[in-house]
Amino acid sequence: LTDNPAALAKELHPGIIDVVITDIKDETPSTKTFTFKPCEGYNLPFFYAGQHISVKFCIDGKWVTRPFSVSSSPMEAARDGFLQITLRKKPGGYVSGWVWDNWKVGTKLQFDGAFGDGYWSAIRDTAHIVGIAGGSGITPFLSLARAIDEGEEDCSLTLLYGCRNSDEILFKAELDSLAAKNEKINVIYVLSHSDEEGYEKGFVGADI
Repeated sequence: LTDNPAALAKELHPGIIDVVITDIKDETPSTKTFTFKPCEGYNLPFFYAGQHISVKFCIDGKWVTRPFSVSSSPMEAARDGFLQITLRKKPGGYVSGWVWDNWKVGTKLQFDGAFGDGYWSAIRDTAHIVGIAGGSGITPFLSLARAIDEGEEDCSLTLLYGCRNSDEILFKAELDSLAAKNEKINVIYVLSHSDEEGYEKGFVGADI
C-alpha cells in the first residue's frame, strides 16, 4: 500500500532542499530582497507567514547556517513557486558583508525549514494581532500582511513599526497600499531620530 500521509508530509516538509537565486532587488542602499526558486527535483517547503528558514552556504571553505525570516507570503510560494528573504547589511557583519559581495543571480544555496512559532494560530491567538517591528525586522509582518490581504489568514494586524527616520522605512509604499485597501491592516510608523509630520516620534513604548 502507498503511505499517502507520509508522501504528503515529505512534499510539504522536504527537509534540506537546493535553491537558486533568481532575482535581487535593492530596497535601500543597505537592504536587498533575494528571490529564490527550488532547483529541479525539489519543492519549496510549506510555511506560515511569520516563520523563518535556515539557509546554509559556504564562506571561505567553511559552512555557515543562518535563520532568515521569509518576507514573501505562503501563497506566493504555493502559487508562483518563489520565496523571498530581505537582508540588511550590518557594518562589519561577517555574514551580511559576504552575502553582499557574493550572492548573485544564479547562486545556489540550501534551505531547511520552515521553523518558528511566530505565526498566527486561530486556536491559540486572538483575532487581532499587535505587531512590534524595528528596521529590517519588518519582514515576518510583511509576510503576514500579504497573507491577510490575500485572504489566507483570518486575523487583523495593527503594526507598530519603528525606524530611525523615514528614509529607513522598508516597504512603506506596499504597507501603505495594503492598509489603504484592507481594513484588517493598520500600520503606525514611529521615528526615533527624526521629528517628521505624519509620524509618531520616539520609541515604541507603552505610551504609543
